[in-house]
Amino acid sequence: MIITVTLNAAIDKSLSVPNFRLGRRHRTVDQTTMPGGKGVNVARTLKTLGQPVIATGFAGGATGTRIVEHLTEESILNDFVRIREESRTNTAVLDPTNGQQTEINERGPAVTPKEVELFRDKLLYLARGADVVVFAGSLPRGVEPEIYASLIRDLHKLDVQTMIDADGEPMRHAVRAEPHVISPNVLEAEELVGHEFNDDEDRAIAVRELVQLGPREAIMTLPDGCIACVQEEGQPALYRVWIEEREAVAPVGSGDAFLAGFVAARYIGSSPAECLTFGVACGAESTQRLGAGLIEPREVDRLLNQIEVERVELPAEVP
Repeated sequence: MIITVTLNAAIDKSLSVPNFRLGRRHRTVDQTTMPGGKGVNVARTLKTLGQPVIATGFAGGATGTRIVEHLTEESILNDFVRIREESRTNTAVLDPTNGQQTEINERGPAVTPKEVELFRDKLLYLARGADVVVFAGSLPRGVEPEIYASLIRDLHKLDVQTMIDADGEPMRHAVRAEPHVISPNVLEAEELVGHEFNDDEDRAIAVRELVQLGPREAIMTLPDGCIACVQEEGQPALYRVWIEEREAVAPVGSGDAFLAGFVAARYIGSSPAECLTFGVACGAESTQRLGAGLIEPREVDRLLNQIEVERVELPAEVP
């Protein structure tokens, strides 16, 4: 079983609005409304790929009820902790004429210490039957930034693999707890190592630096794929995996689909290179859908033949 954790779950509205301009009245030509938050998006993709997954986190108020109801309608198993304050609603406006997307994300509810402890108890109970727990996304108000790190340490005592995709202080604390895999994008990786990257050589050095911060493996997602430092036969291996960039319908959520693809392939015992390749295929396919976490498995299989994989020489360890 795979568990995804979304502490700041949401209802996500995605609107397609041609020639979008601020301060004007518009009509949509397409729209979707679905449960969201990075962990929820990962769960949706995993469900589509046929992997056993359960989504958990916080859900509050009428919006929280909608989140749970919609997930149930999608046949995604879920077990959320109900909280007093209202879960958030996020809105993304995509202009299909130029590919630009504008996002408005609410800050989310305030969560009490008692509600946090209820969630901890629930997660550790669910984890008794889990192989992997994926933490993804931002934290709601009132939750300490050390929460991911604390939960990762608790799960390691149960011999459960942990993976995380987050940013800022929660991610900084989490890497020190030595999760099995971290999956930041370029900006998040730059924030973690403390400097910018100019090219693939810089990024290769950076994923090595990321591993030295604590995690067993590090994957940096890129617009055309990823660069990763993974364990292969007990030794670190560096891979650059990419696909020719395609015009995106909606790029938001592609990193979540990538992580889900990677987790799905790893869950069935695929090699590190195969896991990265499948992740890139899922991420690329998701850019063609309006709504995060949506993929078509047959299209993913078709894209696998278009992906390039290069084993890269490991840079010297950073002193």
